[in-house]
Amino acid sequence: MSEQSPLSQQPSATQLPRAFSERRAQMLAAAALAVVGALFAWQSGRLDLGRVGLPGPGFFPLLLGVMLMMFACAIGIGQWRSSQGRTIELGHRDVLITVACLLAVPLLFEPLGAYLTLGLFGSAMLVLVGRVALPLAIAAAVLATAACWGFFQLLLGLQLPTGQW
Repeated sequence: MSEQSPLSQQPSATQLPRAFSERRAQMLAAAALAVVGALFAWQSGRLDLGRVGLPGPGFFPLLLGVMLMMFACAIGIGQWRSSQGRTIELGHRDVLITVACLLAVPLLFEPLGAYLTLGLFGSAMLVLVGRVALPLAIAAAVLATAACWGFFQLLLGLQLPTGQW
């Protein structure tokens, strides 16, 4: 019987979650926010900005984009000047599942409709993140979807998309 080498027992470099210095992670987050702010500002330039008394549809996205870039730069500079700090982990399973489910919602909202999409989202989150049994998750999603329908349809008088199926 051969013995395994110590190198084969070490975890691979691609496993999640990954450890980063807190300083580096916050600087990367600030850079990502600055890029999003720049995208907002750039795209708002394609819209009418209006005038001082009557702002157009591009005014508030431009304002938000510029503010987001300024705050992101302030955070990035603050972290750049700080000491190394502690180590944090990024890429936890539940966070990745949540982000994937949140990214699926806008893609499914029109084709499946608001209520079915929100019900699927709620069920998936309860089962995958909350580790709730599937029948209980479906029951909770049905109740939450009914409450959503009551709030938007009955209370506010708004019709959410019903889907194309």
